[in-house]
Amino acid sequence: MSRGRVAAIACACALWAGAEGVVAEEPGPPQEAGQVRIDVAVDRTEVTIGDPIAVTVRLTHPENVRITTFDPERSLGELALLDRGEGKPEKLPDGRIRETRILRVARYETGPAEIPSFGAEFVGADGKQGRVASRPMAFTVSSVLAEGDKGPADIKKPATMQERALWPFAVAAAVLAVALALWLRRRWRARRAQVVAPPEPAAPPRPPHEIAYAELERLLSSGLLEKGRLKEFYIELAEIMKRYLEVRFGVDTFERTTSEILEALRLARLPVRGMASTAEFFGACDMVKFARHAPPSEETRATVERAYRLIDETRAPKQSAEAPAAAAAGGGG
Repeated sequence: MSRGRVAAIACACALWAGAEGVVAEEPGPPQEAGQVRIDVAVDRTEVTIGDPIAVTVRLTHPENVRITTFDPERSLGELALLDRGEGKPEKLPDGRIRETRILRVARYETGPAEIPSFGAEFVGADGKQGRVASRPMAFTVSSVLAEGDKGPADIKKPATMQERALWPFAVAAAVLAVALALWLRRRWRARRAQVVAPPEPAAPPRPPHEIAYAELERLLSSGLLEKGRLKEFYIELAEIMKRYLEVRFGVDTFERTTSEILEALRLARLPVRGMASTAEFFGACDMVKFARHAPPSEETRATVERAYRLIDETRAPKQSAEAPAAAAAGGGG
């Protein structure tokens, strides 16, 4: 083969290869076909590696156009899908419908990159199929390392959460426990003391003559005589002696006349001298109570002394104080 023929063949092959490359670049679908249009927007065009990019894809079409394919998340290429959202279709003032897809994507390689073309297929009102596609959008991914850094940044120390101090609660719980224990112990001891403590001995009964002496002292210091209230004084004086005789000799003197009291005392075997003193005393009281007699002070003093003398003459001896009835039989002689 001559050199001229070889050169001609090589030139022909080169022309054929160049013609084949031109044929391979076919134009893509339009961004807008009739009233159908697709738009893409991003929130940033410069990011560091791994930073999320919000990509909003909007497809606008007439209401009578049926969308058959609109899935932009399937055309991300080398981008990583972090999240996907879908907006509610909205009706525009011109009557068209706008559908929105929101994607959060990221790229983990540095350098220039691009948001790929997103397409949508539809069937128009006339039954013809169509397709629209967005234009790719360039963005740049830079490294997180500062200029001059050759390695990754040091890992930060783990964050420490401030712990809430627990000792105040522990101290409060301990104090409460001690207080509860002391209260329970005090209550237990109180109950135990109530159970085991012997009853206190009852105080010995007070002799009737001591009671009568005390009542006479109270009457004399009541001020009735100084105020001229003689009748009230004599009534109370007679009642003191009635109560004494009733307890001392076991006779009933309530609402009884002087004669009835004397008869009861006689039956109780009151000594003769005591009977005389009793008759004189109640007789003097009856004069003031029923006869409106106003005795002078000397007579009143004598009546009070007579009451004291009657008690002295009839009081029970100490050894028989617990048996007044028996003392009545042998006392006062």
